[in-house]
Amino acid sequence: MPHLTVLIPTYNCGKYIEECIISVINQKYTDYELIIIDDGSNDNTEEIVNNINDKRIAYLKNPVNMGIVATLNRGLDIAKGKYIARMDADDIMLGNRLGDQVDFLDQNADYGMVGGWYQIIDENGALLKTLETSSDAEFLKLGLLFRNQFAHPSVTMRTDLARKLRYDQNYIYCEDHDLWIRFAEVSKVMNLPRLYLTYRWYGNNTCHIKQKELKLSVLKLLGRELDKIDIAYNTTELMLHAAVCFGVMPLLLRKPEKHSELKGWLDKILSSPVLKANYDESVLQDLIKRVYLHCGISEEMVTFYKSIDQIKKKILETNTQL
Repeated sequence: MPHLTVLIPTYNCGKYIEECIISVINQKYTDYELIIIDDGSNDNTEEIVNNINDKRIAYLKNPVNMGIVATLNRGLDIAKGKYIARMDADDIMLGNRLGDQVDFLDQNADYGMVGGWYQIIDENGALLKTLETSSDAEFLKLGLLFRNQFAHPSVTMRTDLARKLRYDQNYIYCEDHDLWIRFAEVSKVMNLPRLYLTYRWYGNNTCHIKQKELKLSVLKLLGRELDKIDIAYNTTELMLHAAVCFGVMPLLLRKPEKHSELKGWLDKILSSPVLKANYDESVLQDLIKRVYLHCGISEEMVTFYKSIDQIKKKILETNTQL
């Protein structure tokens, strides 16, 4: 019985899948099965996979195109490993990812999943940027309220938990973000501070093609999470929250009035009775500071915002005394 299952769903990724598989095979860690589930490809994916001679590879093909969520859940059901390492067929595994993440989960029973840093390339392999995701477990749980804190194909998770939680069709194209939120509700979550993945961003990438559907699913997910912390919101506020999630706030903040709108919204989130009951004020302030930085607002400006709040507080206290 393998200790680990590497799960790769694929659909018409014949151009890249061999490089992906070789990157897994080249890992130092070897106690795994490699399950590739083809969701009805009509290119040469099957031929390429079958030409790779490695007994750990199991190639399965869905009888019809079932979609990513159903395909992933099929993988959860048939996985034999104690852990499942996710990969996408057009990405590249880096470093000692499998060994590092298996060791981490073996040694930390209270953690349900672990990811890592990743870099983004275009369809020709040119490096676009590198993202060093947070390794602060408490922030990661809170940060999921604002945006996805994990690269899906960099994550290794406990199989038993993944089977209980499962991917949810209601959040198609952000099914990973939804799953990480639910993991964080029942276990600790972590990113190891090492580069484990090359993520390929190109025209035929599903997230690129399905931008409209993805954004609608994310809006639904963000709204659900705001409801959980008892924050009432209107359409404008939800769109502002989504702008933080999608990383477009730096563009919006070119309009001076958006600074006060963002500050007002983040202050409103800080007023959440659920957050106040479960987190220290210092933790919440750190969360907001990180959100500001993600939005392109400097630490100096964050300090300025705080000073304005302190002045307002003193004025109110003085008026009350009078």
